[in-house]
Amino acid sequence: MTASLITLMVLSVVVYFISKMNWKLGTIVNFLVGLFSMFYVFTLKIGFSETIVLFGQKLYFEWTDVSFYFSMVSLMVIVAIMFFSIRWLETQRYRAAFNMFVLMVTAGSLGVFMAADLITLYIFWEIAVLSSLLVVPMGKEEAKRAAVVYAVMSAVGTYAFLYGAFLIYQRYGTFRISSVVQSMVNDTSTGFKLAVFLLLSLAGIAKSGIFPLHTWIRKTYALSPDAFSSILSGQLSKLGNYIFTLVIAVVPSLKVFSDLIVYSNVPLPNYLLITLGNISIVIGTLMAIKQDDMKMLMAFSSVANGGYILVGLGTMDPLGFEGGMFHIFNHAVASAVIFMAFAAVIYRTKTSKISEMGGLIHKMPITFLAYLFSIISLAGIPPMSGFISKWMIYQALVRKGMFITAFLAFFGSIGSFLYVFRPLAGVFLGQLPKKYREVREAPVVMLVPMALLVLVSFFLGVWPFPVLQTIENIRMDLGVATSFKIVDRENWLIRGFAGSWNTVLVFSLFLTGFVVAYILYSLFPRARKVDLMAPHREEGTPLNVYTGGEFIYSPDLYHYNTNFYAGFERMYRNHPSWEGITSAIGKLFHDIGEWFHRWFFASSASVYTFWVVATLLLIFWVRW
Repeated sequence: MTASLITLMVLSVVVYFISKMNWKLGTIVNFLVGLFSMFYVFTLKIGFSETIVLFGQKLYFEWTDVSFYFSMVSLMVIVAIMFFSIRWLETQRYRAAFNMFVLMVTAGSLGVFMAADLITLYIFWEIAVLSSLLVVPMGKEEAKRAAVVYAVMSAVGTYAFLYGAFLIYQRYGTFRISSVVQSMVNDTSTGFKLAVFLLLSLAGIAKSGIFPLHTWIRKTYALSPDAFSSILSGQLSKLGNYIFTLVIAVVPSLKVFSDLIVYSNVPLPNYLLITLGNISIVIGTLMAIKQDDMKMLMAFSSVANGGYILVGLGTMDPLGFEGGMFHIFNHAVASAVIFMAFAAVIYRTKTSKISEMGGLIHKMPITFLAYLFSIISLAGIPPMSGFISKWMIYQALVRKGMFITAFLAFFGSIGSFLYVFRPLAGVFLGQLPKKYREVREAPVVMLVPMALLVLVSFFLGVWPFPVLQTIENIRMDLGVATSFKIVDRENWLIRGFAGSWNTVLVFSLFLTGFVVAYILYSLFPRARKVDLMAPHREEGTPLNVYTGGEFIYSPDLYHYNTNFYAGFERMYRNHPSWEGITSAIGKLFHDIGEWFHRWFFASSASVYTFWVVATLLLIFWVRW
């Protein structure tokens, strides 16, 4: 197990030099290494553990159901991006460095999931985060500033995690997670346990982009290299979700905080995280609706979906916990495909602005279909797998009587219909601008990983039981309501508290509906497609009815993709901006730094003379 991690890190350097000589060969080697890693993960037996000594410190590794689940989700996204990059990477300047750091991210992420103690987790966490941090500036010119904000927010989470880990060691004398769990259950100091819980949770909040530490996501996702945005959203954010799983379930909050205020059978610390999840859902949804940049739109969508995951996990309800865990998988797949679809569009059009595009369905139909099926899953519409995870979360919230939380979650789902439709209509539908008439479909190498991930999402919408069974095993191992069984594979059912969901029956009904609709479509006359620039009459048939008899000199002007939801946006146009507040705080610290620099490091002789005299007077005063 440890040998595989070391091998990945060594191979990342090897891939760098191969890519320097031939970047395409290096990218193919990268993909093959990722593919082998996925195969290796399947061969590991649950319960396998190892211990190594590094500089006198023991590092513990253990392979659990949780490790397997998060590793498979991560590798599925990363391997897809590695294959996608075989063609996409030709647009990039730092190809060798990109390949190396993607493999380092892979090694760091797997190390996090395999870690059995907090120090090992921290070491590999830093490897993954720092490697990703070095990729971000490879994007657009403004990405360097975004990387700084990303570094600051990551540092907040990292230092909080380290402080919590050292508090644990000072009190219990161990970093081993299994020992810490037992010690915290037996500890009588609620204040200490609460402090540790909040500090460790802060690391998850920062990495997942949960309010209030979500402000780095918009520009980081938008300005990073286009394909790497899929890894940021679909894989690296799942490191934060893993931390939430660790502090909520592995460290059983229901037992640890049983003496605190409990609302709807949810301890107060969990409810605090659920509240932050609610806020993230609302903020992410409202801000996504406003975006004209399609990558920024999906960045805020990631904030909202991170909120769903946190709400589900925080309930510690069997349905809510499994729904949150399944949504980790669904969001990883859907967001990865959507960002790849956007990368393909940018690869052909050289822009990410929705208002500058339109009509690309005629030129990039397969990319359009990949985006369409992914947003169906992301919005939680059957028969895609995204519906199932949201349905499970709603069931848990209603059962617990958390109706405000359920309302906000449902609000987020309705809002998601709005924001995912914006790129659908603005980028793919409507009129095709003249400048894109020569645009072609994305290369096959870029289409294959999108298609495969869409098929995975579709298949799990019909037959989710392999993944749900793994999640149920995790829930049983962690002791989350072990008496309740949700998965009924024999009857094709997912059992809830207010009913059951028969995935095969629902798929059959949808399929029947589509067949009937297609038959009706085939029987009746079809609409004629005409050019808006056509003359008044052609063979006696008016072709300009759409324009009321007026000439159209520029059909581009008639594509409604600017100020798409202007009426709705006006309702919250002047809302307070949390990003503005954090920017103001950053500017304050910058100004303070400038002041110190001006007074302590100025090149002026008079300033140096002032400080020399002041220092001498201070020494004289102290000695006197």
